[in-house]
Amino acid sequence: MKKEKYNLIIIGAGPAGSMAAKTAVESDLSVLMVESRLQIGVPVQCAEGVSKKQLDKLIDVKPQHISKKIKGFEIYSPDKTKVFVNGNGYVLERKIFDRWLAEKAIEAGAEIMIGAKATGLIKNEKDIAVKIKSSEKEYNLFADIVIGADGPASVVGKWAGINTDLNPSDIMICQQFIAAGIENLDCAECYMGNEIAPAGYAWVFPKSGNTANVGMGIPSERVKDGISVLECLEKFIKNRFPNCQIIEKTSGGVPVGLIKNIVADKVMLVGDAARIVNPISGGGIINGMKSGIAAAEIAKEAIAQGDTSVNKLSKYEKIIWEEFNKTNAKLLKVKQVVQKLTDEELNQLARSLKDIDFSEIYNMPTLIKQLVLKNPRMLFKLRG
Repeated sequence: MKKEKYNLIIIGAGPAGSMAAKTAVESDLSVLMVESRLQIGVPVQCAEGVSKKQLDKLIDVKPQHISKKIKGFEIYSPDKTKVFVNGNGYVLERKIFDRWLAEKAIEAGAEIMIGAKATGLIKNEKDIAVKIKSSEKEYNLFADIVIGADGPASVVGKWAGINTDLNPSDIMICQQFIAAGIENLDCAECYMGNEIAPAGYAWVFPKSGNTANVGMGIPSERVKDGISVLECLEKFIKNRFPNCQIIEKTSGGVPVGLIKNIVADKVMLVGDAARIVNPISGGGIINGMKSGIAAAEIAKEAIAQGDTSVNKLSKYEKIIWEEFNKTNAKLLKVKQVVQKLTDEELNQLARSLKDIDFSEIYNMPTLIKQLVLKNPRMLFKLRG
């Protein structure tokens, strides 16, 4: 059995949890990670694409963690108008990458429990206890702070009194296949159109060995209307890669809405639990890793000052708002507009963007300004 008291107990050993653990132990905090799965990084419910520039700033990624290097992103409208967003990226091997991040945290001094399920929190004035069930045994472990890295419907957040409920409008229902027999691609691809993915999009992220992650996301409201993501994806693959073979299938939900609070007394949320996924792309790996680092830094400060109250931890919440959610709130409004566009309006949008050099676009206001200059009628739809 592990020791009874830690500075931090982190629930979840994905990228956000592992980066929080690694950062914390490097600051001389005692850390325990609790992971309910028997294998870290499995199953992969992610397209695995990240920005090379951003990931290289965070960690010294190794060649074995990279399945494919890509040169940019090709976005196709219903009439096949292509918008190219240049920029080097990685398509990761998440099964290897996630485990490696956890190993880095352990090498730095963190402890870990695999196949252990957190079942509740017990708070008192001095510290907080996590109720854990492992190998049919149940016991309580104490901490100064608990970090929830347990996904978008975070039970850690709920136990702490944070509203982590997911509204239908907050979720994209996704299906993804790993397809073999794909031609050699050097860019990721995105396909939009109501005939392909109603109010959503399909994606292709090339991997090594002539394989690719091919997936589709559709808003849950449209799925409730009777649209099958699986059937739409199968139709898309048949048209785009008629000779491929499917070797793996996964499914899941991607959170694209924000939550108001991500801290409570002695509790902080990171990664998907903090809902810092980019609403447009659905990407959350980099944001999750950054949030884990920020949470660990604020936790160190709070523990050193003997104040782990919600007021003290709200400094982390402010950092996350400035770093991610201020932009994500704008992106969410743009996404809501784009989801309502007809196929012809999507074609017009693509035509207005296809000649823009995205390497010169540094922020959302600049992009919107360019969009309106190229296509003034879009101003009324993007007014929000």
